[in-house]
Amino acid sequence: MKRLIIAGMVLLVIFTIFAACASRGDNNSEDSRGTLSLSSDSSLAAPDVQYIRVGSGFGPRNPTYTVISSVNELNQFSNNLNNNSFWETEYRNVIANYSNVYFADNFLVMVQLEENSGSNRHKVERIDRNGDIIIEQLIPEIGTADMATWVIIIELNNSFKREQFQVILK
Repeated sequence: MKRLIIAGMVLLVIFTIFAACASRGDNNSEDSRGTLSLSSDSSLAAPDVQYIRVGSGFGPRNPTYTVISSVNELNQFSNNLNNNSFWETEYRNVIANYSNVYFADNFLVMVQLEENSGSNRHKVERIDRNGDIIIEQLIPEIGTADMATWVIIIELNNSFKREQFQVILK
């Protein structure tokens, strides 16, 4: 009887963990894409957003951003990342899609941040006309103890280019 109770408790714990992971719903996986809207009567099409895990910590404690306007700038940004080889292939595959043709009419805002749990995800809610990038942190009920460095790639049209942006985490 005692073994049956222990086995039942173990199954309950496992079920709880799987249920918590499944309930994350709209949390972004490491390679997900999404779109967001620009606030304040924007006439631009909704830009694409990609969320890519690039390492196990070692990123900036506070979110930083870099505006990328050319393939050379993208390569320089990428070379400065402390990529973990586990995630590097995925990151390199994504950035290979950006060419000089893309940068003729568009630019990227690369937001880099570190999370104290690899389970934490993000959702770019909006970009205000004044350049505020509002990012919601999606934190599950049950997390992991691994740290994670993320790069959020926001694709924007040159007509929206700003001198400065400000990243705001919610």
